[in-house]
Amino acid sequence: MKYKILLLIIFLLSIYLRLDAYLINNSFFTDEILLAENLFERNYLGLFFPLRYFQSAPVIFLIISKFISTHIGITELTLRFLPFICSVTSLFVFYKVADVVFETKFAKLASLLTFGINYQLLFYTQCFKQYSSDVLCGLLILYFSLTLPKLTKQQYLLLGLGFSILFLSSYPAIFFIGAFAISRLIFIKDYSYKFLYCLIFPIINVLLCAYINLQQTAHKEYLLNYWHKGFQIFNSEIWIINFQFLFYDYKFPILLLILTTAGVYYLYRKNKFYFFNICSVILITLMAAVLKIYPFERRLALFILPVFIILSLYPLDKFKKLKDISTCFLIFGAVFFITGWINFSKDFVTSKISYIRQDVKPLLSQIDPNDKLYLYYGSIWTYDYYARIKQLPIKNIILPSDFNENNSDKILEQDLAQLPSGKYQLLFVKGTHTYDKDMLVLNEYLTQHKPIKDISLKQCRLVIIEK
Repeated sequence: MKYKILLLIIFLLSIYLRLDAYLINNSFFTDEILLAENLFERNYLGLFFPLRYFQSAPVIFLIISKFISTHIGITELTLRFLPFICSVTSLFVFYKVADVVFETKFAKLASLLTFGINYQLLFYTQCFKQYSSDVLCGLLILYFSLTLPKLTKQQYLLLGLGFSILFLSSYPAIFFIGAFAISRLIFIKDYSYKFLYCLIFPIINVLLCAYINLQQTAHKEYLLNYWHKGFQIFNSEIWIINFQFLFYDYKFPILLLILTTAGVYYLYRKNKFYFFNICSVILITLMAAVLKIYPFERRLALFILPVFIILSLYPLDKFKKLKDISTCFLIFGAVFFITGWINFSKDFVTSKISYIRQDVKPLLSQIDPNDKLYLYYGSIWTYDYYARIKQLPIKNIILPSDFNENNSDKILEQDLAQLPSGKYQLLFVKGTHTYDKDMLVLNEYLTQHKPIKDISLKQCRLVIIEK
């Protein structure tokens, strides 16, 4: 009875945190806006082809998002509705996976709590990006992989069709499908290999997506350079980066390494079928990074967080029979996980937790439609998006004279110098094509032209000057 009460409390807490994050209704940040721009510019068929503005998202995610925004309305809440639903659903699927893997109630509760209050999972609950659906699709395949019995040829074909849908909803789903195939290959008993039929549709989809995305050759060099650290899996720096990202409120990375290593060992000893299902996901992910197919870095690796939670908590599943070594793991686990829970609780209660990346909406309400407005780089897309939903003025807009990341500061300096006499509003959204060097140019300019108003919020700035 106590277990069910605690389980209910953790579920309610986790759902509340997701609903709270979603209903805050923060400003869209630039990446969300650029992804939304692709929805506005294209029909449903166009979503099957490579996106513009260096964006990428699976086609089913895009189609559902476009359908919702078209029929309900273009707002932050409608575009973020699918990630929110995926995040809430993933709670229940994660618990089903934990219920299969863990034996003790303690480990099941601890894993669900760790998953439920993870900062990054909460952040992407209220973010119009596909990372919450990545987590959900991966967990669904993992659950099927752990629980499905041997099937008939027709059933495997049907399962493969389901896997294809999940892949078209989440590209990292292919890593879980690969892990499913590896575990079936190793543990198949009749050597009929009927399970290979479940790979037919996913392989076709992978090849089609690869062929279509070859058109992105112009973006390839830029993206490889942008995510270059995510391909360097033998560099400790990328592991530190991922630890700090995935386990945002948790400290002591060495303890996580010890717990995860022990979890891998104990899982192998306890249940080799589970071991190959779970650990193969990590192995395939790392292989994809080495081959520069998919970077193992930060938000692109969010889908693998549930796997690390399960492995790092697996040693705590040994506490039915306490011995000296398991007592050590109890101490390690308590230090690592409890400090993370406390840090999150403290920051949440004191309102230090923020899901804001670019707080532009309050600045937009300050814009005077009668004055000229200079939009600099990232603010162009931001203003274009909010002009659609807030009926912002589209007259008196001044755009940069050129677009060149390497010389963005020079372009800004030139544009400011060439502004005719008059009153101007200057809007900057930092984070995409707006850099510290550009802000230095602006600050230098403002020493000569004292601003009438200068409002700075997170990653955003509105300056009003009289020249």
